[in-house]
Amino acid sequence: MIGAVTGLLYAMSLVVGVWVLLKLVLNKPVLLKNASDRALFWTISATEAVVLLQAVIGFVLMFTSDREIHRLTFGAYLVGLLLLLPIGTWWSLGDRSRGGTAVLLVAVVTLAAMVLRLSRIWAGYA
Repeated sequence: MIGAVTGLLYAMSLVVGVWVLLKLVLNKPVLLKNASDRALFWTISATEAVVLLQAVIGFVLMFTSDREIHRLTFGAYLVGLLLLLPIGTWWSLGDRSRGGTAVLLVAVVTLAAMVLRLSRIWAGYA
């Protein structure tokens, strides 16, 4: 995979993860009526855009590369990455409790873990 895009995803998930963790510790739900939460939403949207870029690059490389990777697993991780943040954000916006914010944090941490696993699959450690 493209190292710069992967590194950017790690950095963005770290920023969003710390931001959401702070909201969780302060017991503040994600509400789009707050300016800070709208900024968080746009940061999550930017992260999702980078995930989309990673998925496009991943699918192109998967079908054009001669690497020996497990294509089904690799493709499933790419699709899973695309679904994580939208589902976590939707859940968080719908559940105004600490649990909703915690779900968003789990989605962000899972995103970072799946990007790491995707890199390992691309390296041939499927």
